[in-house]
Amino acid sequence: MSGYVARVRHDESPGGDAGLDPLVRSAAQRWAAADPLLPEPVSFAADSYPLLTVSDEDGRTVAAGAMHYTWYQPGEVGRIWGVPDQHWLTPIVGGPEPSRALDSLLTSWRDQLEDLPTGTGSESAALVSWPARDVCGIIPLQRHGLQPYTVLAARQRRRGVPPSLPPRDVTIRLADRSDLTQVVGLLMEEHRYEQHFGGVFLQPDTAEQTRKVAARALERDRSWIWLAERRGRAVGLLWVSPPERSRWAKSLVKARPIAHIGYGVVTAAERGNGIGTALVGQAHQALDSHGVGVSVLNYAAMNPLSGPFWHRMGYRPVWTTWEIRPALALR
Repeated sequence: MSGYVARVRHDESPGGDAGLDPLVRSAAQRWAAADPLLPEPVSFAADSYPLLTVSDEDGRTVAAGAMHYTWYQPGEVGRIWGVPDQHWLTPIVGGPEPSRALDSLLTSWRDQLEDLPTGTGSESAALVSWPARDVCGIIPLQRHGLQPYTVLAARQRRRGVPPSLPPRDVTIRLADRSDLTQVVGLLMEEHRYEQHFGGVFLQPDTAEQTRKVAARALERDRSWIWLAERRGRAVGLLWVSPPERSRWAKSLVKARPIAHIGYGVVTAAERGNGIGTALVGQAHQALDSHGVGVSVLNYAAMNPLSGPFWHRMGYRPVWTTWEIRPALALR
Protein backbone atom coordinates (compact mmCIF):
# COMPACT_ATOMS: atom_id res chain seq x y z
CA MET A 1 0.00 0.00 0.00
CA SER A 2 3.01 2.29 -0.43
CA GLY A 3 2.00 5.86 -1.25
CA TYR A 4 -1.43 5.75 0.42
CA VAL A 5 -1.76 7.72 3.66
CA ALA A 6 -4.39 6.98 6.31
CA ARG A 7 -5.45 9.56 8.88
CA VAL A 8 -7.96 9.96 11.69
CA ARG A 9 -9.83 13.25 11.44
CA HIS A 10 -11.37 14.89 14.49
CA ASP A 11 -12.13 18.25 12.87
CA GLU A 12 -15.91 18.22 12.94
CA SER A 13 -17.36 20.20 10.05
CA PRO A 14 -20.90 21.49 10.67
CA GLY A 15 -23.25 20.58 7.83
CA GLY A 16 -20.96 17.94 6.39
CA ASP A 17 -17.63 18.04 4.58
CA ALA A 18 -17.50 19.45 1.05
CA GLY A 19 -13.91 18.20 0.81
CA LEU A 20 -15.28 14.67 0.46
CA ASP A 21 -17.54 15.54 -2.49
CA PRO A 22 -15.15 14.21 -5.19
CA LEU A 23 -14.89 10.94 -3.27
CA VAL A 24 -18.67 10.66 -3.00
CA ARG A 25 -19.09 11.33 -6.73
CA SER A 26 -16.51 8.69 -7.58
CA ALA A 27 -18.24 6.11 -5.39
CA ALA A 28 -21.63 7.07 -6.84
CA GLN A 29 -20.43 6.42 -10.39
CA ARG A 30 -19.14 2.97 -9.45
CA TRP A 31 -22.33 2.08 -7.55
CA ALA A 32 -24.57 3.21 -10.41
CA ALA A 33 -22.64 1.04 -12.84
CA ALA A 34 -22.70 -1.95 -10.49
CA ASP A 35 -26.33 -1.96 -9.34
CA PRO A 36 -29.23 0.34 -10.29
CA LEU A 37 -30.99 -0.48 -7.00
CA LEU A 38 -28.26 1.09 -4.89
CA PRO A 39 -28.99 4.57 -3.55
CA GLU A 40 -26.56 7.37 -4.21
CA PRO A 41 -23.91 7.51 -1.47
CA VAL A 42 -24.01 10.63 0.66
CA SER A 43 -21.25 12.35 2.56
CA PHE A 44 -20.95 11.88 6.29
CA ALA A 45 -22.99 13.93 8.71
CA ALA A 46 -21.23 16.39 10.98
CA ASP A 47 -21.64 14.07 13.97
CA SER A 48 -19.83 11.24 12.15
CA TYR A 49 -16.44 12.45 13.34
CA PRO A 50 -13.88 11.13 13.98
CA LEU A 51 -13.48 9.87 10.43
CA LEU A 52 -10.87 7.57 8.97
CA THR A 53 -9.58 8.89 5.63
CA VAL A 54 -7.15 7.51 3.06
CA SER A 55 -5.31 9.76 0.59
CA ASP A 56 -3.39 8.81 -2.54
CA GLU A 57 0.05 9.98 -3.61
CA ASP A 58 -1.39 13.29 -4.85
CA GLY A 59 -3.23 14.02 -1.61
CA ARG A 60 -6.69 13.18 -2.97
CA THR A 61 -9.06 11.41 -0.58
CA VAL A 62 -9.80 7.97 -2.03
CA ALA A 63 -11.57 6.42 0.97
CA ALA A 64 -13.29 7.53 4.15
CA GLY A 65 -15.06 5.64 6.88
CA ALA A 66 -17.19 6.51 9.90
CA MET A 67 -16.76 4.32 12.98
CA HIS A 68 -19.82 3.45 15.03
CA TYR A 69 -20.09 1.41 18.23
CA THR A 70 -23.24 -0.33 19.46
CA TRP A 71 -23.51 -2.00 22.86
CA TYR A 72 -26.49 -4.18 23.76
CA GLN A 73 -27.13 -4.74 27.44
CA PRO A 74 -28.73 -7.92 28.82
CA GLY A 75 -32.47 -7.77 28.28
CA GLU A 76 -32.39 -5.54 25.20
CA VAL A 77 -34.17 -6.93 22.14
CA GLY A 78 -31.12 -6.25 19.95
CA ARG A 79 -29.11 -8.73 22.01
CA ILE A 80 -30.96 -11.54 20.21
CA TRP A 81 -29.42 -10.54 16.87
CA GLY A 82 -25.71 -10.32 17.60
CA VAL A 83 -22.86 -10.15 20.05
CA PRO A 84 -23.09 -7.41 22.72
CA ASP A 85 -20.22 -5.24 21.42
CA GLN A 86 -20.54 -4.32 17.74
CA HIS A 87 -18.01 -2.11 15.96
CA TRP A 88 -19.27 -0.87 12.58
CA LEU A 89 -17.40 0.85 9.78
CA THR A 90 -19.41 2.76 7.16
CA PRO A 91 -17.07 3.20 4.18
CA ILE A 92 -17.14 5.37 1.07
CA VAL A 93 -14.47 4.29 -1.38
CA GLY A 94 -13.57 5.87 -4.72
CA GLY A 95 -10.64 6.69 -6.95
CA PRO A 96 -9.09 4.62 -9.74
CA GLU A 97 -8.02 1.80 -7.37
CA PRO A 98 -10.94 1.21 -4.98
CA SER A 99 -9.66 -2.19 -3.86
CA ARG A 100 -6.38 -0.68 -2.77
CA ALA A 101 -8.14 2.23 -1.07
CA LEU A 102 -10.49 -0.10 0.87
CA ASP A 103 -7.53 -2.25 1.93
CA SER A 104 -5.81 0.80 3.44
CA LEU A 105 -9.02 1.93 5.12
CA LEU A 106 -9.51 -1.47 6.77
CA THR A 107 -5.90 -1.46 7.97
CA SER A 108 -6.43 1.96 9.56
CA TRP A 109 -9.65 0.74 11.19
CA ARG A 110 -7.80 -2.22 12.68
CA ASP A 111 -5.26 0.17 14.21
CA GLN A 112 -8.06 2.23 15.77
CA LEU A 113 -9.74 -0.84 17.24
CA GLU A 114 -6.45 -1.86 18.86
CA ASP A 115 -6.31 1.48 20.67
CA LEU A 116 -9.78 1.18 22.21
CA PRO A 117 -9.73 0.61 25.99
CA THR A 118 -12.84 -1.62 26.11
CA GLY A 119 -15.48 -3.33 23.98
CA THR A 120 -13.17 -5.55 21.95
CA GLY A 121 -13.24 -8.71 24.05
CA SER A 122 -14.48 -12.20 23.24
CA GLU A 123 -18.10 -11.03 22.76
CA SER A 124 -17.32 -8.37 20.17
CA ALA A 125 -17.47 -8.11 16.39
CA ALA A 126 -16.23 -5.85 13.61
CA LEU A 127 -18.81 -5.36 10.84
CA VAL A 128 -18.92 -3.69 7.42
CA SER A 129 -21.85 -3.53 4.99
CA TRP A 130 -20.73 -3.51 1.35
CA PRO A 131 -22.75 -3.49 -1.92
CA ALA A 132 -23.08 -7.08 -3.12
CA ARG A 133 -22.38 -6.25 -6.76
CA ASP A 134 -19.46 -3.91 -6.04
CA VAL A 135 -17.08 -6.83 -6.39
CA CYS A 136 -13.89 -4.78 -6.08
CA GLY A 137 -14.32 -4.93 -2.30
CA ILE A 138 -14.47 -8.69 -1.88
CA ILE A 139 -10.76 -9.52 -1.86
CA PRO A 140 -9.79 -6.68 0.54
CA LEU A 141 -12.58 -7.72 2.92
CA GLN A 142 -11.42 -11.34 2.79
CA ARG A 143 -7.77 -10.33 3.18
CA HIS A 144 -8.62 -8.67 6.49
CA GLY A 145 -10.38 -11.77 7.77
CA LEU A 146 -13.98 -10.62 7.34
CA GLN A 147 -16.60 -13.16 6.25
CA PRO A 148 -20.07 -12.76 4.70
CA TYR A 149 -22.55 -12.72 7.57
CA THR A 150 -25.95 -11.52 6.36
CA VAL A 151 -27.42 -10.51 3.01
CA LEU A 152 -30.00 -7.82 2.34
CA ALA A 153 -31.95 -8.91 -0.74
CA ALA A 154 -34.61 -7.06 -2.72
CA ARG A 155 -37.47 -7.76 -5.11
CA GLN A 156 -38.95 -5.02 -7.27
CA ARG A 157 -42.64 -4.78 -8.00
CA ARG A 158 -44.03 -7.20 -10.57
CA ARG A 159 -47.55 -6.71 -11.84
CA GLY A 160 -49.99 -9.44 -12.79
CA VAL A 161 -48.24 -12.34 -11.09
CA PRO A 162 -50.89 -14.57 -9.48
CA PRO A 163 -49.95 -16.21 -6.17
CA SER A 164 -49.29 -19.94 -6.03
CA LEU A 165 -52.03 -22.05 -4.53
CA PRO A 166 -51.25 -23.62 -1.16
CA PRO A 167 -51.19 -27.41 -0.81
CA ARG A 168 -54.38 -29.31 -0.19
CA ASP A 169 -55.77 -28.88 3.34
CA VAL A 170 -53.68 -25.71 3.84
CA THR A 171 -55.32 -22.30 4.17
CA ILE A 172 -53.61 -18.88 4.31
CA ARG A 173 -55.10 -15.89 6.07
CA LEU A 174 -54.07 -12.74 7.92
CA ALA A 175 -53.34 -13.43 11.58
CA ASP A 176 -55.14 -11.58 14.38
CA ARG A 177 -54.79 -11.25 18.13
CA SER A 178 -56.30 -14.70 18.74
CA ASP A 179 -53.30 -16.25 16.94
CA LEU A 180 -50.67 -14.90 19.33
CA THR A 181 -49.63 -18.25 20.81
CA GLN A 182 -49.27 -19.89 17.41
CA VAL A 183 -47.36 -16.92 15.99
CA VAL A 184 -44.90 -16.89 18.91
CA GLY A 185 -44.37 -20.64 18.55
CA LEU A 186 -43.45 -20.29 14.89
CA LEU A 187 -41.14 -17.33 15.56
CA MET A 188 -39.31 -19.25 18.28
CA GLU A 189 -38.84 -22.18 15.90
CA GLU A 190 -37.28 -19.71 13.46
CA HIS A 191 -35.01 -18.32 16.20
CA ARG A 192 -33.83 -21.80 17.21
CA TYR A 193 -32.94 -22.68 13.62
CA GLU A 194 -31.13 -19.40 12.99
CA GLN A 195 -28.88 -20.05 15.99
CA HIS A 196 -26.92 -22.48 13.80
CA PHE A 197 -25.63 -19.62 11.65
CA GLY A 198 -24.41 -17.31 14.40
CA GLY A 199 -27.01 -14.64 13.76
CA VAL A 200 -29.37 -15.32 16.66
CA PHE A 201 -28.47 -15.60 20.34
CA LEU A 202 -31.39 -16.87 22.40
CA GLN A 203 -31.69 -15.23 25.81
CA PRO A 204 -33.74 -16.30 28.85
CA ASP A 205 -36.31 -13.62 28.02
CA THR A 206 -36.38 -14.08 24.22
CA ALA A 207 -39.75 -15.82 24.22
CA GLU A 208 -41.34 -13.07 26.31
CA GLN A 209 -39.78 -10.33 24.19
CA THR A 210 -41.04 -12.08 21.06
CA ARG A 211 -44.52 -12.32 22.55
CA LYS A 212 -44.62 -8.58 23.30
CA VAL A 213 -43.50 -7.60 19.80
CA ALA A 214 -45.95 -10.02 18.15
CA ALA A 215 -48.82 -8.87 20.38
CA ARG A 216 -48.31 -5.24 19.29
CA ALA A 217 -48.36 -6.27 15.62
CA LEU A 218 -51.47 -8.38 16.00
CA GLU A 219 -53.34 -5.54 17.68
CA ARG A 220 -53.21 -3.48 14.50
CA ASP A 221 -56.24 -3.34 12.22
CA ARG A 222 -54.21 -5.14 9.57
CA SER A 223 -51.42 -7.22 11.02
CA TRP A 224 -49.52 -7.86 7.74
CA ILE A 225 -48.72 -11.31 9.18
CA TRP A 226 -49.91 -14.12 6.94
CA LEU A 227 -50.52 -17.44 8.69
CA ALA A 228 -50.62 -20.84 6.97
CA GLU A 229 -52.69 -23.54 8.66
CA ARG A 230 -53.19 -27.20 7.91
CA ARG A 231 -56.55 -28.27 9.29
CA GLY A 232 -56.37 -25.51 11.93
CA ARG A 233 -52.74 -26.12 12.95
CA ALA A 234 -50.26 -23.32 12.21
CA VAL A 235 -47.49 -24.54 9.90
CA GLY A 236 -45.96 -21.29 8.61
CA LEU A 237 -46.05 -17.51 8.57
CA LEU A 238 -44.76 -14.48 6.74
CA TRP A 239 -44.42 -11.18 8.62
CA VAL A 240 -44.27 -7.98 6.56
CA SER A 241 -43.69 -4.38 7.63
CA PRO A 242 -45.52 -2.09 5.17
CA PRO A 243 -43.92 1.15 3.90
CA GLU A 244 -44.99 3.28 6.87
CA ARG A 245 -42.99 0.95 9.14
CA SER A 246 -40.04 0.42 6.77
CA ARG A 247 -38.76 3.98 6.40
CA TRP A 248 -35.41 2.94 7.92
CA ALA A 249 -34.64 1.10 4.65
CA LYS A 250 -34.60 4.27 2.52
CA SER A 251 -30.81 4.48 2.82
CA LEU A 252 -30.40 0.95 1.40
CA VAL A 253 -32.31 0.91 -1.89
CA LYS A 254 -33.35 3.50 -4.46
CA ALA A 255 -36.86 2.27 -5.33
CA ARG A 256 -39.94 3.51 -3.44
CA PRO A 257 -42.11 2.74 -1.53
CA ILE A 258 -40.31 0.05 0.48
CA ALA A 259 -41.71 -2.88 2.46
CA HIS A 260 -39.69 -5.19 4.70
CA ILE A 261 -40.17 -8.90 5.27
CA GLY A 262 -39.01 -9.58 8.80
CA TYR A 263 -39.85 -13.26 9.19
CA GLY A 264 -40.62 -16.15 6.90
CA VAL A 265 -40.90 -19.56 8.52
CA VAL A 266 -42.38 -22.97 7.76
CA THR A 267 -42.24 -25.76 10.34
CA ALA A 268 -39.53 -28.35 9.70
CA ALA A 269 -42.05 -31.12 9.02
CA GLU A 270 -43.79 -29.06 6.33
CA ARG A 271 -40.80 -27.73 4.40
CA GLY A 272 -40.71 -28.56 0.71
CA ASN A 273 -44.49 -28.78 0.32
CA GLY A 274 -45.03 -25.38 -1.29
CA ILE A 275 -46.32 -23.61 1.82
CA GLY A 276 -43.55 -21.01 1.84
CA THR A 277 -44.08 -20.26 -1.84
CA ALA A 278 -47.81 -19.79 -1.29
CA LEU A 279 -47.24 -17.50 1.71
CA VAL A 280 -44.84 -15.31 -0.22
CA GLY A 281 -47.19 -15.22 -3.20
CA GLN A 282 -50.04 -13.96 -1.04
CA ALA A 283 -47.84 -11.25 0.45
CA HIS A 284 -46.45 -10.21 -2.93
CA GLN A 285 -49.94 -9.85 -4.36
CA ALA A 286 -50.89 -7.56 -1.47
CA LEU A 287 -47.69 -5.53 -1.74
CA ASP A 288 -47.95 -5.18 -5.51
CA SER A 289 -51.61 -4.10 -5.28
CA HIS A 290 -50.65 -1.48 -2.67
CA GLY A 291 -48.07 -0.01 -5.07
CA VAL A 292 -45.01 -1.08 -3.09
CA GLY A 293 -42.01 -0.49 -5.35
CA VAL A 294 -39.56 -2.85 -3.67
CA SER A 295 -39.59 -5.34 -0.82
CA VAL A 296 -36.43 -6.15 1.12
CA LEU A 297 -35.38 -8.81 3.60
CA ASN A 298 -32.31 -10.17 5.36
CA TYR A 299 -31.07 -13.74 5.49
CA ALA A 300 -28.00 -15.41 6.97
CA ALA A 301 -25.34 -15.90 4.31
CA MET A 302 -24.63 -19.45 5.55
CA ASN A 303 -28.27 -20.56 5.80
CA PRO A 304 -28.61 -23.34 3.18
CA LEU A 305 -32.39 -22.87 2.93
CA SER A 306 -32.96 -19.11 2.96
CA GLY A 307 -30.77 -17.95 0.08
CA PRO A 308 -31.97 -20.49 -2.50
CA PHE A 309 -35.61 -20.03 -1.46
CA TRP A 310 -35.64 -16.24 -1.60
CA HIS A 311 -33.79 -16.21 -4.90
CA ARG A 312 -36.55 -18.41 -6.36
CA MET A 313 -39.06 -15.90 -5.02
CA GLY A 314 -37.44 -13.13 -7.08
CA TYR A 315 -35.06 -11.62 -4.53
CA ARG A 316 -31.43 -10.89 -5.23
CA PRO A 317 -28.58 -9.58 -3.05
CA VAL A 318 -28.08 -5.82 -2.78
CA TRP A 319 -25.93 -5.54 0.36
CA THR A 320 -23.71 -8.02 2.19
CA THR A 321 -22.70 -7.47 5.80
CA TRP A 322 -19.22 -8.81 6.49
CA GLU A 323 -18.17 -9.66 10.02
CA ILE A 324 -15.31 -10.99 12.14
CA ARG A 325 -15.44 -12.05 15.80
CA PRO A 326 -13.90 -10.90 18.05
CA ALA A 327 -13.27 -7.41 16.70
CA LEU A 328 -9.50 -7.59 17.21
CA ALA A 329 -9.31 -10.68 15.00
CA LEU A 330 -9.51 -8.16 12.14
CA ARG A 331 -6.24 -8.36 10.26
